[in-house]
Amino acid sequence: MTTKYASVYLIIKTMLSKESKIINVGIAEIVAAKSPNILRTTLGSCVGVVLYQPDLKIGAISHIMLAKDTMGRDKLKNPGKYGETALPKLLKMMEDEGCKPGTYFARIFGAASMFKNITSAFLNNIGESNTAIVREFLAEKKIPIIAEDVGGHEGRTISLYLDDGRILLKKSGIEKYLYKVR
Repeated sequence: MTTKYASVYLIIKTMLSKESKIINVGIAEIVAAKSPNILRTTLGSCVGVVLYQPDLKIGAISHIMLAKDTMGRDKLKNPGKYGETALPKLLKMMEDEGCKPGTYFARIFGAASMFKNITSAFLNNIGESNTAIVREFLAEKKIPIIAEDVGGHEGRTISLYLDDGRILLKKSGIEKYLYKVR
C-alpha cells in the first residue's frame, strides 16, 4: 500500500467505530438506521433525500428514481422507486424510529442530467422532475432543506454518518464533508 493510500485508510478507519456498519441504499430503496451506522448511496439522475434527527442520531435515505408512476401500475409494487410514494414512506419510517415531525431536517443530492448526449426530453428532465417533487413535498410537510447538491452532469456518492449527521459527498473525484444538521 502506498503512503498516500495508507494515510487515507488510516483516516477512514479512525472515523469508523468498531460498531459502525456501512449500509448501502440501492436504487428505489428507503433505509432508516441509528448511530453508529453509516448509510451510503450512489446517485445519477436519481435524487437522494436524506433526513436526520440530530438529538436521537437517527437518519434515513430515500433513493428516488422517478418523480411519479405515470402509468399508475408500478407504485404499489415498488413504492421506493417514485417520489410520490417514497416520500410519505420515508416520513413514516422516521416516525416509526421515534422521530417526531418537526424535529428532523432534510438534505437533497443527485438529480444530475446524465443523458446530455441524448435528445429525449424525458431523459434530460428526470433529475429536474425528481428535485421538483421532493421540494414540493418537503415544503408541504414543513421540513426544511438545509443543504443540497443537485443538478449538473456528474453522479455523486453520499454517506450519512449517523453519529453526528455529517455527509461525505463524493463528486467528480472530489470528496468533501457537509456538517450542517440543523
